[in-house]
Amino acid sequence: MVDFIIENWAELLIGLAAFAKIIVNLTPTETDNMVFGWIDTLINSIIPDRKK
Repeated sequence: MVDFIIENWAELLIGLAAFAKIIVNLTPTETDNMVFGWIDTLINSIIPDRKK
């Protein structure tokens, strides 16, 4: 189990972020959207997009 997490940490982090974005978008407040935006920026700085 630990080997799987170590080998696939980036994919798991992206999946968790996608799930969190769904939950954040379902809530009516804008504060959590702003907090998720900061977290999303942090994740994008750790795992850069594959732009050519």
